[in-house]
Amino acid sequence: MKIAIDIGGTYIKSGVIDEAQKLHGYQKVKTPENIQNEILNEVKNIIEMYVKDFELNNPKVGISTAGVVDSEKGVITYAGPTIPGYNGTNFKESLAYITHNVEIHNDVSCALLGELSEHDGNTQSLFLMTIGTGIGGAYYEDKLLEGANYKACEIGYLLYDEETNTTYEDRASTNALKSIINKQYREPVSVEQLFELAYSDDEKAMTILKNWAKKVAEGIAQVQIVFDPEIILIGGGISKQEEKLIDLIEPYINQYLPEDYGHARIETTSKGNDSALYGAVALFN
Repeated sequence: MKIAIDIGGTYIKSGVIDEAQKLHGYQKVKTPENIQNEILNEVKNIIEMYVKDFELNNPKVGISTAGVVDSEKGVITYAGPTIPGYNGTNFKESLAYITHNVEIHNDVSCALLGELSEHDGNTQSLFLMTIGTGIGGAYYEDKLLEGANYKACEIGYLLYDEETNTTYEDRASTNALKSIINKQYREPVSVEQLFELAYSDDEKAMTILKNWAKKVAEGIAQVQIVFDPEIILIGGGISKQEEKLIDLIEPYINQYLPEDYGHARIETTSKGNDSALYGAVALFN
């Protein structure tokens, strides 16, 4: 059995995955403010809990995390403003008192690894875009593309606009959509409720979603031009909207591409928002 942990900007999810790929002991806790290594300490507590509850010895621990990860050293080399004080966190060194079997990768890379088993051997190239607190990317073609400094596919930083001082993720993430909702509605409306309203013929809700979807489509067009993948997967919590989400985004992609350029098949992740948990332990034999 392997311990899987997924550290996001909003929540830390975890569980134990057995040989049959079944998830046990799932839990989800709010990501603490990272002022004095609170995230690392929470991860230690989680692992110690699973070691005790499942009677594990020197367990295999797979960690999926937001930020740029040196997967060889197990160190966070860069994290954006969503997780302050995270740079330099060394998970492999800090967890050595529990186990020497630690794999750690960027959360989007893990989510992609978690999805690979769902695609047949004829699929040679996949790009995964996760839309959540920010926007992340990962690309697989024969192997996972990480880059010389482990910064490949950081697509959230694309499309910087000097006039508004915003990046792609500032305009097209789920957080960006939530911000728009809060400005447009006096009463609290969740993203899920917005979709329900929009698909119940609420014109205001549909307009908000379409305007946001155009911003998402712009980044997808850049991915298409740079990577030319067979499939572009959309992950993150919003992927639960499945065909509704794809139907919103897909019509706008060609607006940002040359005429008759074409684009990859667009799908949502099959494991939903838990893809990264399965991918976190996917590299263990």
